[in-house]
Amino acid sequence: MAEITDHVRLRTMTSADLERVLAVEQACQLTPWSMANFRSCLSSGYRCKVATHEGEITGFMVLSAVLDEAHLLNIAVAPAWQRRGIARWMLEQAIARAVDEDMSVMYLEVRAGNRGARKLYKQLGFEICGRRPGYYRAEEGHEDAVLMTLML
Repeated sequence: MAEITDHVRLRTMTSADLERVLAVEQACQLTPWSMANFRSCLSSGYRCKVATHEGEITGFMVLSAVLDEAHLLNIAVAPAWQRRGIARWMLEQAIARAVDEDMSVMYLEVRAGNRGARKLYKQLGFEICGRRPGYYRAEEGHEDAVLMTLML
């Protein structure tokens, strides 16, 4: 049986995608990025990618790259498409590209309470390297960010 990711494509995000990307972001994040955040990432040359299935945006990711370091700034999969391996597949694509470009490390931050994402990152080889206390707004108060790194 074919994996769902056999039918998903990863391509560069364009400004025409932003309304749909923002809808995914708002459906997935407690404190979502704004349209201005996404526009800024596009205009700054960040690596903005969308995963699509038959033209539908199923997820996205935004990375920055400076010298030999990559930083995963944001990743989300639309709720209807979650738990199908799309986030893992997108990250594997990003990691492979970083390796091909001789990057040495990839960084990310994740909510301390996001156990599913933390498990995925650990499975992909990321290791905890620190915490940012109270970094994320939460429904009640704030939540720590867990800093993770992957040596490439």
